[in-house]
Amino acid sequence: MARQEEAYKDPLKEARKAKDTANKKLHEAGQTYTELLGQVVPLRVEIADLKDAAKTSEAKTKKLEDQCVDREVKLGATEAALEAKTKAFDLLEAEFVKLRAESVKALAAKDQELASQAEHFKKAEQELVNDVAGAFADGFAEALAQAA
Repeated sequence: MARQEEAYKDPLKEARKAKDTANKKLHEAGQTYTELLGQVVPLRVEIADLKDAAKTSEAKTKKLEDQCVDREVKLGATEAALEAKTKAFDLLEAEFVKLRAESVKALAAKDQELASQAEHFKKAEQELVNDVAGAFADGFAEALAQAA
């Protein structure tokens, strides 16, 4: 029996050693698990925060996209109004050019008419001066004849 006990002691020692090693490894694995779990919790919190930030960012993006669409619509309306006003301006400018040309022609005709009238007035003035001078000379001659 002593031999039997001794024969069982070595495998029992080895089994206890294996058990101790396994317990030690299990303990180390448990600590590693605990450490990893300690790292997972903050990561899960960070993931939740990132999800919230993503939702907020999506809402902001949607709002900005809506603003862009509104501004594009307003820009289109403004461009259309500008184009209409530009066409109206072009029409008014063409009308102005036409009226200006007509005014220049009318002024040229009036200038020519005034020049012609001025020439006629000069001729009439000269004739009147000559008539007055002749009448004065005749009157003076008559006055001399009466005085003589």
